[in-house]
Amino acid sequence: MLGSAMKLIFSPWTLYIVTITVVSANECALNTECKPIANCPFIRDNFNLIKRKPYCNLDRSGTHVCCRKPPQNYTQTKDIDLRIVRECRYYDSLPRRCDLPFIVGGTQADPKEFPFMSLLYRKDGNKFTHLCGGTLISKKYVLTAAHCFYDTPTPPNWVRLGELDYSTNTDDALPQDFEVKNFIRHHEYYTTDIQTKYNDIALVELGKEAIFNDYVSPACLPLVDGNDFQEFLTAGWGKTNYTSESSTHLLKVKLDRFDDDKCFQIIERNEELEKGVNNRTQLCAGSFSDNRDTCAGDSGGPLFVNHPEFSCQFLVVGITSFGEGGCGNKGIPAVYTRVKLYIDWIERIVWD
Repeated sequence: MLGSAMKLIFSPWTLYIVTITVVSANECALNTECKPIANCPFIRDNFNLIKRKPYCNLDRSGTHVCCRKPPQNYTQTKDIDLRIVRECRYYDSLPRRCDLPFIVGGTQADPKEFPFMSLLYRKDGNKFTHLCGGTLISKKYVLTAAHCFYDTPTPPNWVRLGELDYSTNTDDALPQDFEVKNFIRHHEYYTTDIQTKYNDIALVELGKEAIFNDYVSPACLPLVDGNDFQEFLTAGWGKTNYTSESSTHLLKVKLDRFDDDKCFQIIERNEELEKGVNNRTQLCAGSFSDNRDTCAGDSGGPLFVNHPEFSCQFLVVGITSFGEGGCGNKGIPAVYTRVKLYIDWIERIVWD
């Protein structure tokens, strides 16, 4: 029921890909850079008002802080009337708190940090089983992976928005629960063994409209394929490593983009990926230096960045699809469905 909170129980066989590693407390967040505090007027002039000081480069002399980069010009004149641009501009105008982090500290997401995060689960009587993640993109639609509804005999039939830690009712969250009204997989997603890793994208229609507030609001859809970004964020409620229990608290992690050639070298063709990674419809992300990754339970969740133009918005560029060789292997990326290539299909269903 809308606004009610229910305790969810994870099944032991949760699907493919959630956050693994603890991130350095002085690592700068996306869209920020480490600078001397004298060169960052916002931090310098508001220093006493900032509770969590965004220090960085602690091994260097002088005081350095994570300073926000100015917004970039993301849309061109020709794009202004595109539906996804108009919707994003509308989302940016919604009354909502905007407390973007300066640093990436730990793995737990903060309350209201990612209000577009969606939890897809199975409800059978009093049993609740988390299956996948998703991204709220409008009042009635959630973007997710198609395989979330085909890799299990009991697919998700409910969606939760506005959640933080599903094991408690005392966290700073305001859940809204919705029955799945309709599930639309992409028409070129095939369920045969050799095709399930291509066009892995789907839309979930909610039984009624979501109520937008500080805890629930949509992410924006991209005009770009994601190759211009070197780092991404992802989030979910999945496992913290391949053999562990899933997390009840929403987790987050920063990932590196693997260029196409590097990705092709690592993820080779096999029976389930007969054509190899398709760089037109898929992108790769992981970590070059440690065991950051997504893991079992994160399927369908977003790969995203802070919006280059609208500072309080997020831009979802990928959908968690699959990984090779387990979770959290340094230098081995997971594969994400590129959202940009499916914008026309999404627009026709969601807004037409």
